[in-house]
Amino acid sequence: MAYLCNLGNGQQVFVDNQDNQTIVTLSGTVPGQQQQSSSGFSTGKWTALPILYRNAGGFILRIESDRGPHYVQLQGSSMSAIGTTPNLETAEVMPMQTAENPPTATMEPMKPMEPMKPMEPMKPMEPMKPMKMGDMEMRMNPMEMRMGNMGMSMGKSTPNMEESTPSYRQNFCPQCGAPVKENDRFCANCGQRLS
Repeated sequence: MAYLCNLGNGQQVFVDNQDNQTIVTLSGTVPGQQQQSSSGFSTGKWTALPILYRNAGGFILRIESDRGPHYVQLQGSSMSAIGTTPNLETAEVMPMQTAENPPTATMEPMKPMEPMKPMEPMKPMEPMKPMKMGDMEMRMNPMEMRMGNMGMSMGKSTPNMEESTPSYRQNFCPQCGAPVKENDRFCANCGQRLS
């Protein structure tokens, strides 16, 4: 037969005699989680009901068995056997009740989590604003970039880009890619005719 006692502050002790062992399980519930620890003590078969005492140092469990009396100190979430007989004259006897299941089965099950709300769809990004740093200018949609007297564009040119901005073809030879001047009619590097 197993016994259970509520120690207060959401903590319980569960005591069971299995063969020659006394199994002591401390369990507690704190907001959001359950904690439990068990230890086995070689006591022999019980000859009397276990008695739980409360004193200034915590709780002391007395086990009477065919091998004599045994004492287990319970403090917080730890437990240990006591080799000498403790002074229990001023200790309070705690009521124990019979239990069929270990404390995990008697604890309240955790509530299931609420399902997550669906996420709102992402808003489209705003178009990138034109950037200007020193003599470098960059615009998107269509992509245009100008740095000093060099320029490059992809896609349609926008009316707000300066008409005097030289294009890629005006500054470099289409044949070999060598730099050319705006007024050059032939490439100085490969001789290609420039239009």
